Amino acid sequence: MKVKTIVLSAATAAIIPAFSIAAPVAADSPGAIGGGDIYRVKNITQNTAFADSTNANACDELQYKVLLHNTGFGAANDITISATTSSVSTATVNYDGDGPQSVSDTATVNLSSAQNIAYESGSTQLLDSKSNVVKSLPDGVTGAGVNAGDLDGSTAEFVAFKAKVNCPTKPPVTPPSTPQTPGVAGPTTLVNTGPGSAIAAFVAATIAGAFGYRKYLSRKLSRQ
Repeated sequence: MKVKTIVLSAATAAIIPAFSIAAPVAADSPGAIGGGDIYRVKNITQNTAFADSTNANACDELQYKVLLHNTGFGAANDITISATTSSVSTATVNYDGDGPQSVSDTATVNLSSAQNIAYESGSTQLLDSKSNVVKSLPDGVTGAGVNAGDLDGSTAEFVAFKAKVNCPTKPPVTPPSTPQTPGVAGPTTLVNTGPGSAIAAFVAATIAGAFGYRKYLSRKLSRQ
């Protein structure tokens, strides 16, 4: 029996040159997700292109992209993508071709300091071969994985998601204390000058005056 081969259309063959696409296989083959260079990352903050590796600083935002290229004639079913977020991140694609199949690849982020990379909630999307959004996917790509559905033979899609390098926590600012100038006394306690104190002072002065006056009279009489 003569074996036919599949010839990729120009649109499919032109899927983002940065990603390598495996050669087509026999027409009667089941769905098969191509391996190789299928996982890329870019630094959104620094406006870099997708590559196997990128540099990042604290607080930078990143985007990861996984190529799903069905090199077979039949459909690849139940495609699930899972990934890690670390300086060396791994993406794994599990699917049902002619039984359970799996391919994986890595992408590297060179961090300028000891920071962590955290997935951005709500950022996972399924893209077509031209990177147009097909639909949003649920969170879970960095956990148990996210299901992208089925993929027809000789077609390609992407699963993309974002992550962010964490920002260092700044310590709380404590206002400086007022230094004490040598030789200068601290705060002076004010004397209570309320009504009660004024009356007491007046009574004391009156008694002292009366006592002095009596002493004066006593001396004067003794001289007569």
